[in-house]
Amino acid sequence: MNIRPFSPARLQDFCAPAPRPGEFLLERRFAEAFASSRGIPLEYDDLLEEIRQWCEASGIGGHGGKVSFTGRADGKEYRGTATRFRDELSILIHAEGEGRRRYRVPGLWSDYSWLVLYQEPLSGEWRSWPGAAKESSRMERDRTTEEKARDGFEWVCRRQVISRVRLFRGNSLVKEYFARPARSRAGEAPGPRQS
Repeated sequence: MNIRPFSPARLQDFCAPAPRPGEFLLERRFAEAFASSRGIPLEYDDLLEEIRQWCEASGIGGHGGKVSFTGRADGKEYRGTATRFRDELSILIHAEGEGRRRYRVPGLWSDYSWLVLYQEPLSGEWRSWPGAAKESSRMERDRTTEEKARDGFEWVCRRQVISRVRLFRGNSLVKEYFARPARSRAGEAPGPRQS
């Protein structure tokens, strides 16, 4: 498929080098600092919207959506692929005489912003569902769609050993579950309650 590609040179200008050689990461702080130091006008949210529109026009839909493209810039031929992984866009470009470069745009879409956390019964540590991660960087891998997160929340709430569960969208708490203790006050039925 031959489509009008998003300008790789523009991405290169605003992306920070990542730990892997040949890989670059689009991050707000770096992009804005780089743009202001060079006197380049940049509205970061507009840049993300432009990339989203390019993805939509290119036919990249949900998770796993992929498109191939070719083009010419600075007198050199290049070819590339753009692939969506959850809420991240990965653009791999092979340029004549330059090798390959990968540009990653994390958090481009917000449909994978839902997270379920539960509290371990013995240690009291918070862990993510379904990966049981306790480090915040690893918890991010368990972010999922709203439907899967809500199903997971309900499933974890039904586990008798789990007394506390939280459902987040982004960093905002949407729902929290507290299990009732086995003993109840007079006239109150024991069992789970939701707040």
